[in-house]
Amino acid sequence: MIETPTSKLQSALVRLGFSPYEAKAYTALVGQSPMNGSEVSKRAGMPPSKVYETLARLETKGAVVVNRSEPVLYGAVPHRDLLTGLAARYEADVAAAIGELDALPAGDRAGLVWSLYTRESILDAFLRVIDAAHTQLFAGIWDEEIDALGPCLEKAARRGVDTHVAIYGPRTLRGPKVYDLSECGASARLRLSGRRLAVAVADDIDTVVAEFGDRSPAEAVLTTNPVTGLLAVEYIKADISGRLLINAMPDANYQQLLETHDMQSILARKP
Repeated sequence: MIETPTSKLQSALVRLGFSPYEAKAYTALVGQSPMNGSEVSKRAGMPPSKVYETLARLETKGAVVVNRSEPVLYGAVPHRDLLTGLAARYEADVAAAIGELDALPAGDRAGLVWSLYTRESILDAFLRVIDAAHTQLFAGIWDEEIDALGPCLEKAARRGVDTHVAIYGPRTLRGPKVYDLSECGASARLRLSGRRLAVAVADDIDTVVAEFGDRSPAEAVLTTNPVTGLLAVEYIKADISGRLLINAMPDANYQQLLETHDMQSILARKP
């Protein structure tokens, strides 16, 4: 269903703490001459039995003003004044909540592994891991995710984190130490039928390992398990060092290496 401008506005107001009826009533009043309750009900398309309690709640929220004449008239507080006030209150509440939550004792058990199953939650996990890095960061990402993760990786490098990023594609970043693994990426994508493995490890502890796919759903694990962190870092280092060795090797020698039994076995395409 495609939202109309009015329904998009009402959805936004609901996310800001209005009830659906409050959003309808406020929207009906914005830009209009003062109206009585019956007029608000008709314009908002809401039951008459709900309109007066809804308008009373809007008055309490500071969203409407009331002229207690006969009949009682209602007007919308100018939307910019209302939303500026809401933004200031939300900002103050968010800051207060962060401060109080930061002060709570940490109850997490180190080493637990959490499973993630949506692209949005996985990308959020990558961003949290990257932001958590203090001294060192290793990441292996693909072009498809670089718009979402690249700015955060560049920011980590700017704040002094030793940042190493293997990129499985031709794109690049400014600031981190970047390794071009586009050829490795093309080979892996072919072997794995479009599946892409991406990782990020902060300070050898905070780790996210994800699988994205062209035709399969994304999934990932998020953990502070140090063994998983070590494994992920060594995976990235192995890919980088392998690429550097290939680059330094004469092409004839590389082609000869590809024909060996061992290389044929490990590079065999997955069924």
